[in-house]
Amino acid sequence: MVEAAITVRMLDKVLLPIDFSEMSMRMFECALELRELGSQNLTLLHVLPVGQTISPENRKKLEALEEQLHAAGMHTDSLILYGDPVDSILAEADKEHVDMIAMASGGKSRAESFFVGSVSFGVMRRSNKPVLLDKFPVPKEGEPKRECRLGQVLFRNALVTVDLPQTSPSEMDFFNTLCGRGLSRATLLHVIDSSKYAVSDDAKFREVKRQLEEIKARPRGGDCEIKTHVHYGSAAYNILEVIREIDASLVVIGTKKMSYLKGMLGSTTEEVVRRCPIPLLVVPS
Repeated sequence: MVEAAITVRMLDKVLLPIDFSEMSMRMFECALELRELGSQNLTLLHVLPVGQTISPENRKKLEALEEQLHAAGMHTDSLILYGDPVDSILAEADKEHVDMIAMASGGKSRAESFFVGSVSFGVMRRSNKPVLLDKFPVPKEGEPKRECRLGQVLFRNALVTVDLPQTSPSEMDFFNTLCGRGLSRATLLHVIDSSKYAVSDDAKFREVKRQLEEIKARPRGGDCEIKTHVHYGSAAYNILEVIREIDASLVVIGTKKMSYLKGMLGSTTEEVVRRCPIPLLVVPS
């Protein structure tokens, strides 16, 4: 029986929260490159506390950003909402049926790790939309800004985490989208949990390899070179190691549903998000 090709999702509509900080302005500059991924509609969202009004200076900045997007051939809307930033971002993403939320995070670097803001984590924990997070270190005086890592650079080499035996359909769906949009290479990675299995469990290793090869063989668009990796040990540690090992340009990682109070990320995803030195695409299951 021949498996039907999986429909490639669109990445047409993107929501970009912006607070006019240096990091969010850098993310705006990089978001222009999302055109290369087929994104044509970019909504700028600025959230203010209830009772405050946007300053004339920031209103002019917002208008200037809109003009840049129009000049780049992208359709854009800008919105000013009032209330809790996380609630507002999530509500707007659902209302406008966006395909992805793009956010910036950053801070002082320590061992290739950047601080991830509470708003970014709040959105990722509760969003039912994929969230693209890029991290921007605050440069020291005289240091050049880091180049954008979106556009085709983002699609150079993806590390796709695979949680067997139940793979996330949403994560695999987005992986197919990346392949259809020109992803060059990808590595499908599963980490066998050392707290549950022995390193001598050959049957487990063979079964994991078989399942990964099955996923690799599924029909999808594009001409992506796909490899599979099986590692053993702690999931977060091994994911971070493989990023360096294969020189990945993007990590695609799924979330696990947890209790409402804890959110949806799960301990492995949260640790990877905190420590990952490259852009991440967090896909809710």
